[in-house]
Amino acid sequence: MSYEKRVLIRHSIASIIALALFGISRFLYSIIISRKFGVEVLGSANSLISQAFLIAMPLSFFAVALGKYSSEFLAKEDFEKIKSMTSISFSFPLIGILLAPLNIYLAVLSVLRAIQLTFRNFIYGIHKGEVYAYAMLISFVPFIISFYSKNPYLPYIALLFTISFFAFVYLFKRSLLGKPRKDELYLLLRYSSFAFLGTLSGVFLVQGPYFLSEKLGNALIAGRVSASLSAAFLLTYLPQVLQSAIMPLYSYKYGKEELNYVKLLAEKTTELLSIFTAFVVFALLLVGKEVISFLFGFNLGNEFYIALLAVEIYIAYNPSIVALNSTKYVKEGSIIAIFGALVALITWIPLIKKLNEYGTMVGLLIGYLTILCGTAYISYQKLNISLKSYKPLLFAIPLQLLIFISKTVLFVGIMLYMLVSKKEIKEGIKAFRGKGL
Repeated sequence: MSYEKRVLIRHSIASIIALALFGISRFLYSIIISRKFGVEVLGSANSLISQAFLIAMPLSFFAVALGKYSSEFLAKEDFEKIKSMTSISFSFPLIGILLAPLNIYLAVLSVLRAIQLTFRNFIYGIHKGEVYAYAMLISFVPFIISFYSKNPYLPYIALLFTISFFAFVYLFKRSLLGKPRKDELYLLLRYSSFAFLGTLSGVFLVQGPYFLSEKLGNALIAGRVSASLSAAFLLTYLPQVLQSAIMPLYSYKYGKEELNYVKLLAEKTTELLSIFTAFVVFALLLVGKEVISFLFGFNLGNEFYIALLAVEIYIAYNPSIVALNSTKYVKEGSIIAIFGALVALITWIPLIKKLNEYGTMVGLLIGYLTILCGTAYISYQKLNISLKSYKPLLFAIPLQLLIFISKTVLFVGIMLYMLVSKKEIKEGIKAFRGKGL
């Protein structure tokens, strides 16, 4: 087995473990806090955590560039440059301490989250993805134990502090910190300046609904939004795992000028993800609201259905926007993400005030739909990715909207979707059995 394949397999397995744990942490956190403290405390706590996670993005400004260049200099065995970049990148999050007079929890959570993001990118950059999985496994223990406290913020502080502590122990033990130098600082600044905005926009669409629903509404609205989104966002786990696995393939094949492979991989991945997600969403539309309401201890409304549709759209455009960001079209991908975030923000301001949690979900849906349209157009123009790859999504959504009529009518829609999508389902089964792409 080649070195590249071994790295890809290790990273994929590590991503499955790490993303699964961190992805489910928000869902578990929301359930337990809701049960223990009530829906309003859940809304307030998730609002502050989301603000901290958003602030962590500028604090981890060099994280993506650190991952890229640490991998590049590892290949050249230029360890002094890696050490210089590591010191610069891991020092920057500490600026967040200045937020302490404003809110101590906001400061602590944002700094720790920024260190976690920086460590994650760095550890993947030096081809040690399994180390990050170990850190997540270890940190999940204090995360669970901390729920016994009366502080709703302690579980996430414990989770992120353990990862951060693990990170610095690893850096010191491996002697990976060195003297910061101007040349490496320039490289980090040059790469991060634009890619950062696209990443920040994506994070804003994930974290924004939590705290804007409180700022523009109230804690009760934020609590209901937290319950719906913490469940719906679990669906994004699969594309994140695939992203960690296929992003190196995009870049590798693009570097070899094998554009047909990039095009085919994006199309097939979009089709398979869309079909799989469609059936999961159909199932959650039938029974999900009742299950989630039971787990959280209060009844959700139809905002949960809108959240599912929004996340389904996000999953569908993910392969194509990753393809753009993995090639020379990172600027175009970032512009699309920024525009989608701005559209969502503009929409949220009036809708949350008028429609409460429903307005939050509709705004998120519009933001993701904007990115879908932009991504589909640009990826077709730049990489010739066929618009037909979105067919499973475009056929599923009108049928899923039948839930607003009745579940009986929705069930008929599911049967119709299965009948029309027989060919795509068979191709998906072949692909999972190793007979496809």
